[in-house]
Amino acid sequence: MLSQLGFVVLAGIKFGALYALTALGLVVVHKATKTVNFAHGAFAMLGAFGSFLIVVNWGWPYWAAYLMIPIAIGVIAATIEFLILRRLRQADMFTVVIATVFLGIALSEGFRLTYNTELLAVPSLFAAPPFIVAGVVITRDTMWVIVGALLAALACIAVFRYGRIGRGMRAMAANIRGAQLCGYSIDGVYMLAWFLGGVLAGLTGVFIAPVTGVSVDLSIAIITAGFVAGVIGGFDSPRGAVLGGLLLGVAESLSAAYGSSAMKNCISFLLLFLVLMWRPQGLFPERSGRSV
Repeated sequence: MLSQLGFVVLAGIKFGALYALTALGLVVVHKATKTVNFAHGAFAMLGAFGSFLIVVNWGWPYWAAYLMIPIAIGVIAATIEFLILRRLRQADMFTVVIATVFLGIALSEGFRLTYNTELLAVPSLFAAPPFIVAGVVITRDTMWVIVGALLAALACIAVFRYGRIGRGMRAMAANIRGAQLCGYSIDGVYMLAWFLGGVLAGLTGVFIAPVTGVSVDLSIAIITAGFVAGVIGGFDSPRGAVLGGLLLGVAESLSAAYGSSAMKNCISFLLLFLVLMWRPQGLFPERSGRSV
């Protein structure tokens, strides 16, 4: 019984780490630009598709996917911000948000037209057999996803909070006018935020490709889970995004194991509504509020 519970919790942490990385990408863009990027799931899907191309079609090693794809997706996201969203921003942020919704749909449908198949399988990273700890069977792929995704999330939080490149985004998040007076460029900071969000989306896609495969549905699943995790943790808090993702992953895993698979989405949306009604700032918000 305890071994089964351990396996369920471990599976929840595995998906929770992926949710955390997704939510962090959403929070980074939102914190710097006040925009929710609903194309983030499509970016992650492109990252997973890139893994399929590199590992399956071209036969390159996995390290090439982890090295190249996040940068490529980051460049794509920054280019979209420069060519499309920057011009729409002259209207209002709502226009930008609507544009990200339809950009995500366009990218997903473009993938559907390119590969007319339900699912593209990506092989596991490790061929070695699993190991057993306290009766719980643990695969090396599971440990890699948990450790790799969480380390990447923590590294991003450290860069955002202490790094030089995160200073401008923090300043823009605190007070746009004040950041401009300090010499920060809105266009430069926004492009950097979208680049970092794209990098996180691409990395999420590389991590998740061997777990779920590549499909159009992956785009919707990722943006839904990431958005819910971001709201639970606090959409202004990078730390909250990670904790919210882990909480959501474990809650979904427990509900699917001890209830039914149909309860998985119900639990996630129930958590979303409860947080929005009783603690709309999230469970783990930033200590200092943002000045508008």
